[in-house]
Amino acid sequence: MTKKFLLIYVCTMIAIAVSAQKKVMFDLAHGQFQDTFVDPDYYDYVIPEYEKIAKEVGFQLVMNKSGVTGQTLNGIDALLIISPLAKSTQRNLTDTEKQAIIDYIRQGGSVIMFIDEEEYRVNLEEYGANDITRKFGIEVLDDFEVPGNCGAVTFENEIFDRRREIPCSGVRGIKGGIPASVCMEQGRQISAFVRLDNGGKLYVAGETMVALLMGYPDGERNVHKMMKTRWWGKDSRIYMKELLEWALF
Repeated sequence: MTKKFLLIYVCTMIAIAVSAQKKVMFDLAHGQFQDTFVDPDYYDYVIPEYEKIAKEVGFQLVMNKSGVTGQTLNGIDALLIISPLAKSTQRNLTDTEKQAIIDYIRQGGSVIMFIDEEEYRVNLEEYGANDITRKFGIEVLDDFEVPGNCGAVTFENEIFDRRREIPCSGVRGIKGGIPASVCMEQGRQISAFVRLDNGGKLYVAGETMVALLMGYPDGERNVHKMMKTRWWGKDSRIYMKELLEWALF
């Protein structure tokens, strides 16, 4: 084998490997990370940390700022939608986007949706998430009160390797689907998932703190002084890594 032929062969194999790499679309088309009630630097770590996770898992992170359509979803293996954190910047899902996402799941795609609380963050009815999730037996509910930083915990299941401790402060309930996590204080369901016979997957959660990777790996939950604790859900990163692995493989 000549050096020239070997070089061509290696380049071809690299191109095939790159083209075969799984792709996750990170949605930025609906007002995410644009609110001004906190310092914009608050979000600077989020996407770089997801890029690190992408390298660890072996997928390509694709940023989407132009809306969700059948065309933008072409070649995408999983769609990650984190809702905006301020109603003032909220961009609602259009009917076209909703149908594109529904069709995508029905055709075997994976979708992960985080919908934050009504009181401060997201107008649920206008945002339109339930128009998608109800098609698959999951409903996003109203907020329920939690006593400060009470936290939440996942179940050990096909997604999570073991019990994961995650953030839960302002939060919505989730109804239907296979329960994935519950609030530590009242045991209320805050996330659920479904898997279709053809491989399509949908995961829905009523809190975005975990998707923003909030928490400290060395944190410990202080049940007596919840808002002063350094906990805030110590397993956020491993939760999201396992969730993305489940969506992709």
